[in-house]
Amino acid sequence: MPFTRSRLLLAAALLPLALVTTVPAHASDPTKASRGSSSAAPHAPGVRAAAKKQKVERKVVGTGTASSCTYARLARAVRSGGLITFDCGPDPVTIKVKKTLVVCNTHSCKNAWQGGRVVTRVRIDGGGKVTLSGGGKRGILYANTCDPKLGWIDEHCNTQSTPHVELRNITFTRGNATKGPRGYEGVMGGGGGGAVAMRGGRLTVKDSTFTQNRCMKRHSDAGGGAIRVTGQRKTARIYRSTFTSNRCANGGAVSSLHAPMRIKDSTFTKNRATGKGASSGKGGNGGAIYFDGTRQNVRVEGSRIQQNKAPEGGPGIFYVSNDRTGSLRITDSRITKNTGARFWTGRTTSIFFLGKSFTRKGSKIS
Repeated sequence: MPFTRSRLLLAAALLPLALVTTVPAHASDPTKASRGSSSAAPHAPGVRAAAKKQKVERKVVGTGTASSCTYARLARAVRSGGLITFDCGPDPVTIKVKKTLVVCNTHSCKNAWQGGRVVTRVRIDGGGKVTLSGGGKRGILYANTCDPKLGWIDEHCNTQSTPHVELRNITFTRGNATKGPRGYEGVMGGGGGGAVAMRGGRLTVKDSTFTQNRCMKRHSDAGGGAIRVTGQRKTARIYRSTFTSNRCANGGAVSSLHAPMRIKDSTFTKNRATGKGASSGKGGNGGAIYFDGTRQNVRVEGSRIQQNKAPEGGPGIFYVSNDRTGSLRITDSRITKNTGARFWTGRTTSIFFLGKSFTRKGSKIS
């Protein structure tokens, strides 16, 4: 291949990136931190016992009118999990989130060995008519298997695949995770996730919309203007969803730290990475999607990623596997018209990739 400007820029970018993204395992990989990030982790039995599970209940927010669909009712429903729907009348409704919604790991937010029953599922289905708004002041939804205030299931908080948080047919707008949720630890790696911030457990998003969410403007690692997932062992899934005009230091729309992802039939437009200086400075990687981890794989299928911006690497997708064991696979997608990149991989200015294998099939990438 001719010695092009892109190759020059890529070579120049690799050294500082490698020096900065390869950090001690305990700091970079949430799945290896047995005690989480707590300064004083709760005392748990040394042997894993079969924790009791909370019954998955059906819950309805509202009694048929828009005024009955209050933040307080929603917060109570979300806290202990279940299958949550809305009865807010015939017209679309916006619920202003007065304080970040939290998902407890047990029904009472107490440790399992203190009587807490495991929350296995939290499904929030807006029926295509509900919008949750952070009002530009706070993050909208927070879950963390290693936050003591949300209850621990056992001493291995970093390996939990519950709660499974599922978001369907709902809109998240104007979430702001510039600061973490007040009174809670927040997610690792600097934070982020203007609409959804989650550590551990599992996340599924279907047929939902994320618009004008944001987090910190400058940070070497933090990210996810709309969604931030960290330390998840089961694949985070984003299907048939739309991300528009979200922004953060890295990952204008979505950011993953050591969490595998599958993104399918989704659209990302006009999202922005707002940092500068890349991983050795204050971010600016991943205009739409950002991944940093090790062996975790990312798949993008049947999706459109266009008109996103990043001043450093990957205005469409930024993917780095620190030990070069993870892979990126893109199929039947259009990743074009993304701008601003200072470095990229090969001739695809929309993507920066550093890992084991980068596979593309039936896709247009520029």
